[in-house]
Amino acid sequence: MRVFTSLLFIFLLALGYRTQAQANDGFQRRDGTMYVVRNGEIRPMPHDVHLPNGRLITRDGFVVQRDGRRIELRDGQGCTLLGEETTISRRPDGHLQLASAVAPVPAAARYQAAVPRGWQGWLRGRGKGKFKHKGKKHDD
Repeated sequence: MRVFTSLLFIFLLALGYRTQAQANDGFQRRDGTMYVVRNGEIRPMPHDVHLPNGRLITRDGFVVQRDGRRIELRDGQGCTLLGEETTISRRPDGHLQLASAVAPVPAAARYQAAVPRGWQGWLRGRGKGKFKHKGKKHDD
């Protein structure tokens, strides 16, 4: 039983290390070219990378969304293996560390709908219903 418990403990430690290493994988742009970051080590990116979620990481530093929108990464900026923008810092041991992904600003926060003032807001949607006459049918 003691052997089983120690093997389980070692397995859980290894699993935690693997999860931590995957969280530190992604891409970084330096001097106009893209690099692959694996376990904190960087290597030049030999070709464009198609991600499983439909995004494309180009060698010249663009993330192309599924709908065709292009987001350019600035020098020193990076992205995760999902194509989400993130910042990259250097750890004391010299390896690179990807920060958590930057949360996108929701569309509702970017644009504010104009609120109707006065009677316009109150009268909107106060009709008799679908296919009902809104006023008098005939002028008498």
